[in-house]
Amino acid sequence: MVFVSDNGGFAKAAHMGPLKGAKSTTLEGGIRVPLIMRWPGKIEPGTTSTQVCTTFDLTRSFVKLAGARVFPGRLDGYDIVEHLTRKKPDFKRTLYWRGKRGERTWTAVRDGDLKYVCKKEDKDEEWLFDLANDISEENDLAKERPQDLERLKKLLSNWERKMRPLR
Repeated sequence: MVFVSDNGGFAKAAHMGPLKGAKSTTLEGGIRVPLIMRWPGKIEPGTTSTQVCTTFDLTRSFVKLAGARVFPGRLDGYDIVEHLTRKKPDFKRTLYWRGKRGERTWTAVRDGDLKYVCKKEDKDEEWLFDLANDISEENDLAKERPQDLERLKKLLSNWERKMRPLR
């Protein structure tokens, strides 16, 4: 049994707790959602995890569990089955997001605990957060950590060149 959402709640209709942002943003309140699983005999009751994952990972994992073949390059995500069953430890990864609504485009990249967020509109805005110490994304580190800012901006720029929007 799996319970998961695809995005955060609507700004005026939901409360995202300590998380800033809402649906249609790449702030944590717009992208971080709970994942609750029950798998008797495989996942011990009360198990918790800090592993960062996406719904793409669930798709790849379920395909593997169904015994189907995953063709290389045809399905995004990682197989997280062995992580869920505690046979493998957490793993490091880089995640990217992009969302467009009207004339506003939100993008973000998370590498480890560092996250770069950019909002492009009339006036572009950008932030750098350390999620390990600031889950609420209140403390912008862009000026304090310019090397990390540039590194993450470059990661995002390279990803955007490869991942052209369909429209």
